[in-house]
Amino acid sequence: MYFVGLSVWNFPLYKVRLQKNYLKVITDIQHENIVDHLISREVLSVDDGKKIESGKTPQEKNRNLMDMLLRKNEQGFNEFLKALQKDSIYADLADQIEKTEVTSTDMATLHKCLK
Repeated sequence: MYFVGLSVWNFPLYKVRLQKNYLKVITDIQHENIVDHLISREVLSVDDGKKIESGKTPQEKNRNLMDMLLRKNEQGFNEFLKALQKDSIYADLADQIEKTEVTSTDMATLHKCLK
């Protein structure tokens, strides 16, 4: 029997949900309005916005955004979902991310990766 340590369960579910949808986010979104929303809600700073914009391709800019979101707290994640929901094009993606199933295997895998 495989035992998952309790410390794994302290890992925030929202980070697992972001990781499981990482590819979809970096390939499918136009980041500008989302970044503007996150700056207006003080999740990201203007400097963060400049770092995101320093990416050479849309995917690289979205990767920079995702890397920053993965270092933020749950409020940052919730504001990211709100930004997606504000744009009807991304409403389904917001729902998909929010409802992404997180299993004990997901938690253990991500916990190992981040050690």
